[in-house]
Amino acid sequence: MVASIGELGGVVPYTAYNARKSYIENNPEVIKGFTKAIQKGLDYVHNHSDEEVAEIILDYFPDTSLNDLTKIVKRYRDIDSWFETTYIEEENFNHIQKIMESAGELEKSAPFSELVNNTYSKK
Repeated sequence: MVASIGELGGVVPYTAYNARKSYIENNPEVIKGFTKAIQKGLDYVHNHSDEEVAEIILDYFPDTSLNDLTKIVKRYRDIDSWFETTYIEEENFNHIQKIMESAGELEKSAPFSELVNNTYSKK
């Protein structure tokens, strides 16, 4: 590997979840619980060793050895791939849109205020 896109691309909120505005409004406990579960996973990653994280996720990668998966987790950690919170900063949201526009995958930027709801995320 020469370099990681994650390492060279800057801060990119590459994992996001979506729900209709009406669903969020009508099911706040579901959204709160889901966000809390994602945060719990992030907290686990940040508070456990590479090998402990690899052991937990090993069953999801049946063709990968624990040793190799531990190296992969370490590589992700070394380039700071895991956010510490589910909170999405507007500047990072705009950054990923610029990347998508440059790649020809996005014709028009979307407004942060209409697409991102950080209500249940901790900053």
